[in-house]
Amino acid sequence: MKIAYPIEVYPSGTVALGDRISCDGFHRDYPVRVQTHVHDDHMDNFETSKGLQNLFMSEATRQLLVCEFDADLPYRDNVYPVRIGETQDLDGHKLTLLHSGHMLGSVQVAVETPLGMRLGYSGDFRWPLEQVIEVDALVVDSTYGSPDRKREYTLAEAEERFLTLVHNRIMRGPIHVKAHRGTLQRALSILSGQVNCPILGSARLCEEVQVYRNHGYTIGDICRINTEDGRWHVKSGRFIRLYGKGDGEPPIQLLRGSTITLSAYMSRQDDPVMEYSDCSFGVALSNHADFEGTLEYVRATKAKHVVTDNTRGHAVELAREIQHRLGISARPSSTQYSREWGLS
Repeated sequence: MKIAYPIEVYPSGTVALGDRISCDGFHRDYPVRVQTHVHDDHMDNFETSKGLQNLFMSEATRQLLVCEFDADLPYRDNVYPVRIGETQDLDGHKLTLLHSGHMLGSVQVAVETPLGMRLGYSGDFRWPLEQVIEVDALVVDSTYGSPDRKREYTLAEAEERFLTLVHNRIMRGPIHVKAHRGTLQRALSILSGQVNCPILGSARLCEEVQVYRNHGYTIGDICRINTEDGRWHVKSGRFIRLYGKGDGEPPIQLLRGSTITLSAYMSRQDDPVMEYSDCSFGVALSNHADFEGTLEYVRATKAKHVVTDNTRGHAVELAREIQHRLGISARPSSTQYSREWGLS
C-alpha cells in the first residue's frame, strides 16, 4: 500500500509539513510558520504571517529580522525563538530545528505528527553537516539539483583563492565586493586580520555584522561608508567596499581598482575564480551544497519519499537522480509536472 505523505511546496515557495505547519511562506490554512532563514526568496508574505500565524525560528534569525525591518518582533507574543535541537510540542505536533549551515540562524525543520509520521524540510543547506534531520518524508532544496552542478574544489580552497585574489588586487586600487547575506559575512570572516586596509560598509550591514559577532563570528572593524572616516577612506583610494542587500551595485566603470562578486551561480566546476575582465572577477563562495552534497544529504535523512522544491533550482532533474541513484521515491513539487510524474 502506497503511503500518502502530507508534504508539498506551493507556487509561492511555501513548504507544507502536515496540516498545521508551513515554512518560509504564508498560507492561511496553517496556524504555524517556521522561518528557516532571512533570504528574500524565503520571506514570502512575512508581514501577513506576523498578523495571522504563530512564528517559530532560531534566535539568530529573529535578531537578523529585527535588525532588518521588523522592529516590533521583540514585542510580539506570536514570535517564538526555538533553541537548536530542542523539541517544541505544538498541539501534538513535535517541532525540532537543527542547523543547516547555510547562514547564521538557518535551520533544517523536522515535524513529527500525532500519528508518529516524521516530516522534514532541508531549508537551504551546506554539506557536510554535523547533524541531519531523520525523517520519513522530506522536502529538499533543489538549487544545485542538476548533475552538472558539481564542484571539483572544496569550500576551503575557494576561500583561500578569494583571499589571494584580494591580496593581489588591493595593490592596484580599491576593491568592491558584492554578495548575498551570509556569504558576505563569511567573506568578512576570511578577510578579518588578513588585509591591511579599511573595510567599508553601510549602516545596515554594520548592524547585521554585530549580530554575527554576538553569535561567535570573528569579524573585525567595519567603517560606515557615510561617516567622515568612511568618506576619507574613499578619497584615499585604498579600501575594500562591501555591498549587501539594499546597498546598491558596485561601480560599472572603474577608473582604478576591482570588482569581485561572490556567487557560485554560473561558475566553473574546476575553478572557483572567474575573470570577467581585467578588473572584474567572480569567486564561487557558496553556502549551498552542490549536486553530490545534495544526494548525500538526502541519503543521510533516511527519507522514504522526497519532494524536490520546484520553486528554486533543478527540481525535475534532482527527483529523477534521487530515484535512479538512491532508489528513493521522489517527485518535483507543484502541479506543473503532475502529468509527467503520474500525480493527481
